Amino acid sequence: MWTDNPIANNVPCLGCPLRETNKINKKKLSGYILVALLVAPSMGMRTVEPPPPNTNSRSYVHEHWFNVRLNHFMAHNNETFQMRFYYNDEFAVIDAPTIVVFVGGEWSISPGWVSGGLAHQFATAVNGAIFYTEHRYYGLTRPTANTTVPDLRYLNVDQALADLAQFIQYVKSYEFHKGKYTYSKVVLVGCSYAGSMATWMRLGYPHLVDAVFSDSGPLHAQENFHEYLEVVTEALLHQGSEECVSSIADAVEQVVALLDTEDGADRVSTLFNTCAPFNISSPLDKPTFFWWGITEAFAYLVQYATPGDIPTACDVLTDPDVSDPVQRLANWITSQSWAQPCIESRYSEVVAAHTNTDYDSPNSVMRLWTYQTCVEYGWYQTTSSEFQPFLSTVPLEYFHQMCKDFFSVDFDYLLLRRGIRRTNNLFAGLTHLPDYSVTVMGGHDPWSPMGPNAGHATPKASVYVVPGVSHCRAIRSTKDSETEELERVKWAVLNDLHQYIKGHPLIPDGSNTITVPAVLLITAAAFAMI
Repeated sequence: MWTDNPIANNVPCLGCPLRETNKINKKKLSGYILVALLVAPSMGMRTVEPPPPNTNSRSYVHEHWFNVRLNHFMAHNNETFQMRFYYNDEFAVIDAPTIVVFVGGEWSISPGWVSGGLAHQFATAVNGAIFYTEHRYYGLTRPTANTTVPDLRYLNVDQALADLAQFIQYVKSYEFHKGKYTYSKVVLVGCSYAGSMATWMRLGYPHLVDAVFSDSGPLHAQENFHEYLEVVTEALLHQGSEECVSSIADAVEQVVALLDTEDGADRVSTLFNTCAPFNISSPLDKPTFFWWGITEAFAYLVQYATPGDIPTACDVLTDPDVSDPVQRLANWITSQSWAQPCIESRYSEVVAAHTNTDYDSPNSVMRLWTYQTCVEYGWYQTTSSEFQPFLSTVPLEYFHQMCKDFFSVDFDYLLLRRGIRRTNNLFAGLTHLPDYSVTVMGGHDPWSPMGPNAGHATPKASVYVVPGVSHCRAIRSTKDSETEELERVKWAVLNDLHQYIKGHPLIPDGSNTITVPAVLLITAAAFAMI
């Protein structure tokens, strides 16, 4: 089913000028306050492993490596590389009936997710083993000497899914623990992009994967992902206030005006602590400042928010003792740890940092993930929507230019659109969920517009949407939940997976309930007995 992802021949970009910024339609934004953007049914560009849970059982975790084919789709190519994975057999019985694979995404894996979390909890309940795989090119799983453009031709989801297929076959073979898991059923668990991979594995390799759980996995590739900042805005409105969003809008409008003059640009540089004086003659420095310095800050705040984070931020953004909205915005932005020691506004420096092809360079992961977005997904979080407070400061063409400058002129918008169309054709976008799958999306997850909602479910493909929570909240253990709804959803996930594997639900201990009231949780369909 899977084929290599071709890189197009030289196709010149037909001109990608940056659009002029437009003032925000505040009347429409006010109207938006009264109507929820999404009925509770990317990660900004920053890529991090979900924070591993606290656990005391890591003495059972072992690091392993095994040889994976470099190119799964060329029979005569016998090159291999070593793929890293973690393994915990603490609760696995002889001839364990189930193995759980926590799928790694665009990050370096760590032992925590095989010794804690919901996947570990499920493995414990079914007396199974749990594994954690590392995605090719990320962490210490390095198929090539460096990350030049020719070396990156093997970085695509087709190859990554085939890695998982080879891994499952390896674990179920006599070569691994003398066939202990030969007859085990296989459950995949993933968060964010790794959740997408889990779902797509059930679509592409149903003979190897018996059930999957995806937390916050986007399934629809899209070039202009303007909805991302719309959900960010919704979360700021609901968990913060209308005043908070209006203050951001006022500040951004004033910053845009300031950057029209040298004196104004100097003030912006001072207030926001840019790494160099702002150069207003460079057309790509403005969107660089707003993307890396402003919108990504709010993307990170909402996507990874814990209870209280957004209200705390809004307290600074609406501080009555500071009359200037620009100063309030600068106070909050510069207080964030990622903004230290300074904010980079020079596009040339961003390009230089992301054209370093050393795996150990500080921006290596970002370079790798950007490559995947440029050839397979898009998902560019632009400011083209009217329902967000950042004006038209980060247009789609900025990302088109980034792809070309990070990699080569071949990576233009035509290549991008062909790759997006191919991804959606191969994996059905949101039009088809595989059977024996469970999906959870957060109502305030900026990635939720790219994932399934209640209307996409079938009797054998459950979808749960948890109001008010954000990205990758359901992969942590029960009793580690932000809301009662989230706790109930976690038990529903465990029950559904147990039903898929064992033929009957898992009955939780103590006072936990397996009931998920419809008034508190929108679910795609009533779970069907198999």
